[in-house]
Amino acid sequence: MKIFDPQNMNGVIPAMITSFNKDESLNKEGIRKTVNYLISQKVNGLYITGSTGETFLISPEEKKRVIEIIVEEVNGRVPVIAHIGSIGTKLTIDLGQYAEKIGVNALSALPPFYYSFTNDEIFNYYNDISNSSKLPIIVYNISHANLMDLDMLKRLALIQNVKGVKYTASTHFNFSKIKKEIGESFKIYSGMDEMALSGMISGADGIIGSFYNLMPEMFINIFEQVKKNNINEAKKIQEKINIIILYALKKSGYPFIKMGLKWLDVDSGYVRRPLKSIIDSENEKIIIEELKILSKENDLSGIKFLENL
Repeated sequence: MKIFDPQNMNGVIPAMITSFNKDESLNKEGIRKTVNYLISQKVNGLYITGSTGETFLISPEEKKRVIEIIVEEVNGRVPVIAHIGSIGTKLTIDLGQYAEKIGVNALSALPPFYYSFTNDEIFNYYNDISNSSKLPIIVYNISHANLMDLDMLKRLALIQNVKGVKYTASTHFNFSKIKKEIGESFKIYSGMDEMALSGMISGADGIIGSFYNLMPEMFINIFEQVKKNNINEAKKIQEKINIIILYALKKSGYPFIKMGLKWLDVDSGYVRRPLKSIIDSENEKIIIEELKILSKENDLSGIKFLENL
Protein backbone atom coordinates (compact mmCIF):
# COMPACT_ATOMS: atom_id res chain seq x y z
CA MET A 1 0.00 0.00 0.00
CA LYS A 2 1.30 3.43 -0.94
CA ILE A 3 1.31 5.77 2.06
CA PHE A 4 -0.14 9.25 1.56
CA ASP A 5 0.55 11.99 4.07
CA PRO A 6 -2.83 13.48 5.13
CA GLN A 7 -1.32 16.91 4.61
CA ASN A 8 -0.97 16.10 0.91
CA MET A 9 -4.58 14.96 0.41
CA ASN A 10 -5.65 18.15 -1.33
CA GLY A 11 -7.29 19.13 -4.58
CA VAL A 12 -10.23 17.71 -6.50
CA ILE A 13 -11.66 14.52 -5.02
CA PRO A 14 -14.81 13.00 -6.56
CA ALA A 15 -17.34 11.52 -4.16
CA MET A 16 -17.48 8.39 -6.27
CA ILE A 17 -20.70 6.78 -7.43
CA THR A 18 -21.33 3.06 -6.91
CA SER A 19 -22.29 1.15 -10.06
CA PHE A 20 -25.18 -1.31 -10.10
CA ASN A 21 -26.57 -3.64 -12.73
CA LYS A 22 -30.19 -3.40 -13.80
CA ASP A 23 -31.09 -6.12 -11.27
CA GLU A 24 -29.47 -3.94 -8.54
CA SER A 25 -26.47 -6.25 -8.02
CA LEU A 26 -23.04 -4.62 -7.84
CA ASN A 27 -21.67 -3.75 -11.27
CA LYS A 28 -18.05 -4.63 -10.55
CA GLU A 29 -16.80 -3.81 -14.03
CA GLY A 30 -18.63 -0.49 -13.93
CA ILE A 31 -16.92 0.38 -10.64
CA ARG A 32 -13.52 -0.38 -12.16
CA LYS A 33 -14.27 1.66 -15.28
CA THR A 34 -15.34 4.63 -13.20
CA VAL A 35 -12.13 4.46 -11.14
CA ASN A 36 -9.95 4.43 -14.24
CA TYR A 37 -11.89 7.19 -15.95
CA LEU A 38 -11.60 9.52 -12.98
CA ILE A 39 -7.90 8.85 -12.50
CA SER A 40 -7.33 9.40 -16.23
CA GLN A 41 -8.85 12.86 -15.77
CA LYS A 42 -6.16 13.67 -13.16
CA VAL A 43 -8.31 13.83 -10.03
CA ASN A 44 -6.38 14.04 -6.76
CA GLY A 45 -8.14 11.26 -4.87
CA LEU A 46 -11.39 9.32 -4.45
CA TYR A 47 -13.98 9.56 -1.68
CA ILE A 48 -15.91 6.29 -1.71
CA THR A 49 -19.01 4.66 -0.15
CA GLY A 50 -20.46 8.04 0.80
CA SER A 51 -23.78 9.69 0.05
CA THR A 52 -23.08 9.80 -3.70
CA GLY A 53 -22.10 6.14 -3.49
CA GLU A 54 -25.64 5.36 -2.25
CA THR A 55 -24.19 4.19 1.06
CA PHE A 56 -27.54 3.91 2.81
CA LEU A 57 -28.83 1.61 0.07
CA ILE A 58 -25.92 -0.83 0.40
CA SER A 59 -25.42 -3.59 2.96
CA PRO A 60 -22.24 -3.66 5.14
CA GLU A 61 -20.94 -6.68 3.22
CA GLU A 62 -21.51 -4.94 -0.11
CA LYS A 63 -19.65 -1.86 1.14
CA LYS A 64 -16.70 -4.08 1.97
CA ARG A 65 -16.76 -5.51 -1.54
CA VAL A 66 -16.95 -2.04 -3.10
CA ILE A 67 -13.96 -0.92 -1.03
CA GLU A 68 -12.01 -4.03 -2.09
CA ILE A 69 -12.70 -3.44 -5.79
CA ILE A 70 -11.81 0.24 -5.70
CA VAL A 71 -8.61 -0.14 -3.67
CA GLU A 72 -7.47 -2.97 -5.93
CA GLU A 73 -8.19 -0.96 -9.09
CA VAL A 74 -6.65 2.27 -7.80
CA ASN A 75 -3.48 0.35 -6.92
CA GLY A 76 -1.88 3.27 -5.09
CA ARG A 77 -2.31 5.81 -7.88
CA VAL A 78 -4.32 8.27 -5.77
CA PRO A 79 -5.38 8.36 -2.11
CA VAL A 80 -8.68 6.67 -1.24
CA ILE A 81 -10.89 8.02 1.55
CA ALA A 82 -13.57 5.52 2.61
CA HIS A 83 -16.74 6.76 4.22
CA ILE A 84 -17.70 4.30 6.97
CA GLY A 85 -20.31 6.23 8.94
CA SER A 86 -23.58 4.75 10.15
CA ILE A 87 -26.03 5.23 12.97
CA GLY A 88 -24.17 2.72 15.17
CA THR A 89 -20.60 2.85 16.47
CA LYS A 90 -20.03 -0.92 16.21
CA LEU A 91 -21.09 -1.04 12.55
CA THR A 92 -18.89 1.95 11.79
CA ILE A 93 -15.82 0.52 13.51
CA ASP A 94 -16.27 -2.86 11.84
CA LEU A 95 -16.29 -1.30 8.36
CA GLY A 96 -13.42 1.03 9.25
CA GLN A 97 -11.17 -1.76 10.43
CA TYR A 98 -11.93 -3.75 7.30
CA ALA A 99 -11.23 -0.73 5.08
CA GLU A 100 -7.92 -0.16 6.87
CA LYS A 101 -6.94 -3.80 6.35
CA ILE A 102 -7.80 -3.57 2.65
CA GLY A 103 -5.60 -0.49 2.23
CA VAL A 104 -7.58 2.77 2.17
CA ASN A 105 -5.62 5.88 3.10
CA ALA A 106 -8.14 7.66 5.32
CA LEU A 107 -11.55 7.19 6.88
CA SER A 108 -14.52 9.52 6.93
CA ALA A 109 -17.76 9.31 8.87
CA LEU A 110 -20.87 11.37 9.25
CA PRO A 111 -22.11 11.64 12.82
CA PRO A 112 -24.78 9.27 14.11
CA PHE A 113 -28.23 10.55 13.19
CA TYR A 114 -32.00 9.97 13.48
CA TYR A 115 -32.00 9.74 17.29
CA SER A 116 -31.28 12.95 19.19
CA PHE A 117 -27.71 12.11 20.12
CA THR A 118 -25.99 14.41 22.61
CA ASN A 119 -22.70 16.13 21.85
CA ASP A 120 -21.02 13.78 24.32
CA GLU A 121 -22.38 10.76 22.46
CA ILE A 122 -21.21 12.17 19.13
CA PHE A 123 -17.77 12.88 20.59
CA ASN A 124 -17.56 9.32 21.94
CA TYR A 125 -18.57 7.95 18.53
CA TYR A 126 -15.62 9.65 16.82
CA ASN A 127 -13.28 8.92 19.70
CA ASP A 128 -14.14 5.22 19.52
CA ILE A 129 -13.48 5.22 15.76
CA SER A 130 -10.12 6.88 16.37
CA ASN A 131 -9.18 4.33 19.02
CA SER A 132 -9.98 1.49 16.63
CA SER A 133 -7.76 2.63 13.75
CA LYS A 134 -4.44 4.28 12.95
CA LEU A 135 -5.81 6.05 9.87
CA PRO A 136 -6.58 9.77 9.67
CA ILE A 137 -10.28 10.56 10.07
CA ILE A 138 -12.23 13.18 8.13
CA VAL A 139 -15.40 14.23 9.95
CA TYR A 140 -18.35 14.46 7.55
CA ASN A 141 -20.34 17.56 8.48
CA ILE A 142 -23.62 17.74 6.56
CA SER A 143 -27.02 19.26 7.26
CA HIS A 144 -28.80 15.94 6.58
CA ALA A 145 -27.16 14.61 9.76
CA ASN A 146 -27.57 17.72 11.91
CA LEU A 147 -24.81 20.16 10.98
CA MET A 148 -22.25 20.44 13.79
CA ASP A 149 -21.21 23.92 14.89
CA LEU A 150 -17.69 25.28 15.27
CA ASP A 151 -17.52 24.49 18.97
CA MET A 152 -18.29 20.83 18.28
CA LEU A 153 -15.73 20.67 15.47
CA LYS A 154 -13.12 22.19 17.79
CA ARG A 155 -13.90 19.52 20.35
CA LEU A 156 -13.66 16.71 17.76
CA ALA A 157 -10.32 18.10 16.55
CA LEU A 158 -8.86 17.18 19.95
CA ILE A 159 -9.29 13.50 19.08
CA GLN A 160 -5.96 12.02 18.06
CA ASN A 161 -6.76 10.83 14.52
CA VAL A 162 -9.30 13.48 13.51
CA LYS A 163 -7.42 15.47 10.88
CA GLY A 164 -10.10 17.38 8.98
CA VAL A 165 -13.69 17.93 7.98
CA LYS A 166 -15.75 17.41 4.85
CA TYR A 167 -17.96 20.46 5.17
CA THR A 168 -21.13 20.10 3.10
CA ALA A 169 -22.98 23.33 3.84
CA SER A 170 -23.15 26.85 2.49
CA THR A 171 -21.73 28.53 5.61
CA HIS A 172 -18.25 28.95 4.18
CA PHE A 173 -17.55 31.91 6.44
CA ASN A 174 -16.74 29.28 9.06
CA PHE A 175 -13.70 28.06 7.11
CA SER A 176 -11.46 30.89 8.23
CA LYS A 177 -12.64 30.41 11.82
CA ILE A 178 -11.86 26.69 11.62
CA LYS A 179 -8.35 27.38 10.35
CA LYS A 180 -7.76 30.11 12.92
CA GLU A 181 -9.18 28.32 15.96
CA ILE A 182 -8.25 24.70 15.19
CA GLY A 183 -5.11 25.21 13.13
CA GLU A 184 -3.89 25.49 9.55
CA SER A 185 -3.04 21.79 9.44
CA PHE A 186 -6.69 20.82 10.04
CA LYS A 187 -7.98 19.94 6.59
CA ILE A 188 -11.17 21.44 5.15
CA TYR A 189 -12.86 19.80 2.17
CA SER A 190 -15.71 21.84 0.74
CA GLY A 191 -18.60 19.54 -0.17
CA MET A 192 -21.04 21.79 -2.06
CA ASP A 193 -20.59 21.20 -5.80
CA GLU A 194 -22.36 24.39 -6.80
CA MET A 195 -20.16 26.37 -4.37
CA ALA A 196 -16.77 24.82 -5.11
CA LEU A 197 -15.29 28.21 -5.99
CA SER A 198 -16.68 29.79 -2.82
CA GLY A 199 -15.22 26.95 -0.76
CA MET A 200 -11.77 27.38 -2.26
CA ILE A 201 -11.74 31.15 -1.88
CA SER A 202 -12.86 30.70 1.72
CA GLY A 203 -9.84 28.52 2.50
CA ALA A 204 -10.70 24.91 1.65
CA ASP A 205 -7.73 22.59 1.04
CA GLY A 206 -9.74 20.45 -1.31
CA ILE A 207 -13.17 19.99 -2.82
CA ILE A 208 -15.25 16.80 -2.73
CA GLY A 209 -18.47 16.37 -4.68
CA SER A 210 -20.92 14.29 -6.67
CA PHE A 211 -20.78 16.00 -10.06
CA TYR A 212 -17.00 15.58 -10.08
CA ASN A 213 -17.78 12.10 -11.44
CA LEU A 214 -19.36 13.65 -14.51
CA MET A 215 -17.40 16.89 -14.96
CA PRO A 216 -14.00 16.33 -13.32
CA GLU A 217 -12.27 18.48 -15.93
CA MET A 218 -14.39 21.50 -14.97
CA PHE A 219 -13.72 21.27 -11.24
CA ILE A 220 -10.02 20.66 -11.85
CA ASN A 221 -10.00 23.80 -14.00
CA ILE A 222 -11.64 25.80 -11.19
CA PHE A 223 -9.02 24.52 -8.74
CA GLU A 224 -6.17 25.44 -11.06
CA GLN A 225 -7.58 28.89 -11.87
CA VAL A 226 -7.94 29.72 -8.18
CA LYS A 227 -4.33 28.66 -7.54
CA LYS A 228 -3.31 31.10 -10.29
CA ASN A 229 -5.58 33.77 -8.75
CA ASN A 230 -7.67 33.87 -11.94
CA ILE A 231 -10.88 34.29 -9.98
CA ASN A 232 -12.94 35.76 -12.82
CA GLU A 233 -12.12 32.78 -15.04
CA ALA A 234 -12.94 30.37 -12.21
CA LYS A 235 -16.28 32.17 -11.72
CA LYS A 236 -17.19 31.62 -15.39
CA ILE A 237 -16.45 27.91 -15.06
CA GLN A 238 -18.52 27.62 -11.87
CA GLU A 239 -21.43 29.35 -13.61
CA LYS A 240 -21.35 26.78 -16.42
CA ILE A 241 -21.21 23.94 -13.92
CA ASN A 242 -24.16 25.34 -11.99
CA ILE A 243 -26.36 25.48 -15.08
CA ILE A 244 -25.86 21.72 -15.45
CA ILE A 245 -26.26 20.99 -11.74
CA LEU A 246 -29.49 22.96 -11.40
CA TYR A 247 -30.91 21.26 -14.50
CA ALA A 248 -29.82 17.80 -13.31
CA LEU A 249 -31.26 18.20 -9.82
CA LYS A 250 -34.65 19.01 -11.29
CA LYS A 251 -34.48 15.70 -13.15
CA SER A 252 -32.85 13.17 -10.85
CA GLY A 253 -29.36 13.92 -9.45
CA TYR A 254 -27.39 10.68 -9.11
CA PRO A 255 -29.25 8.90 -11.97
CA PHE A 256 -28.37 11.89 -14.18
CA ILE A 257 -24.68 11.53 -13.33
CA LYS A 258 -24.69 7.85 -14.28
CA MET A 259 -26.55 8.59 -17.50
CA GLY A 260 -24.02 11.28 -18.44
CA LEU A 261 -21.12 8.93 -17.79
CA LYS A 262 -22.67 6.45 -20.19
CA TRP A 263 -22.40 9.12 -22.90
CA LEU A 264 -18.66 9.21 -22.12
CA ASP A 265 -18.49 5.43 -22.66
CA VAL A 266 -18.09 4.86 -18.93
CA ASP A 267 -20.61 2.20 -17.97
CA SER A 268 -21.54 3.35 -14.48
CA GLY A 269 -24.76 1.39 -14.44
CA TYR A 270 -28.01 1.99 -12.64
CA VAL A 271 -29.10 3.33 -9.25
CA ARG A 272 -30.85 1.38 -6.50
CA ARG A 273 -34.49 1.78 -5.58
CA PRO A 274 -36.20 3.87 -4.39
CA LEU A 275 -33.99 6.03 -6.66
CA LYS A 276 -35.15 5.75 -10.24
CA SER A 277 -32.77 5.13 -13.14
CA ILE A 278 -33.25 7.10 -16.35
CA ILE A 279 -30.75 5.24 -18.54
CA ASP A 280 -32.31 3.81 -21.71
CA SER A 281 -35.67 5.40 -20.96
CA GLU A 282 -37.88 7.81 -22.85
CA ASN A 283 -36.75 10.45 -20.34
CA GLU A 284 -33.16 10.04 -21.51
CA LYS A 285 -34.15 11.00 -25.06
CA ILE A 286 -36.00 14.07 -23.77
CA ILE A 287 -33.04 15.08 -21.60
CA ILE A 288 -30.63 14.80 -24.53
CA GLU A 289 -32.71 17.20 -26.59
CA GLU A 290 -33.14 19.62 -23.69
CA LEU A 291 -29.40 19.58 -22.98
CA LYS A 292 -28.62 20.37 -26.61
CA ILE A 293 -30.80 23.48 -26.34
CA LEU A 294 -29.38 24.39 -22.92
CA SER A 295 -25.82 24.05 -24.19
CA LYS A 296 -26.48 26.21 -27.23
CA GLU A 297 -28.27 28.93 -25.27
CA ASN A 298 -25.58 29.15 -22.58
CA ASP A 299 -22.35 28.30 -24.46
CA LEU A 300 -21.48 25.30 -22.30
CA SER A 301 -18.26 24.62 -24.18
CA GLY A 302 -15.57 22.64 -22.38
CA ILE A 303 -17.97 20.20 -20.70
CA LYS A 304 -16.91 16.85 -22.12
CA PHE A 305 -20.05 14.80 -21.57
CA LEU A 306 -22.11 17.32 -23.58
CA GLU A 307 -19.79 16.95 -26.56
CA ASN A 308 -20.99 13.38 -27.08
CA LEU A 309 -24.68 14.25 -27.47
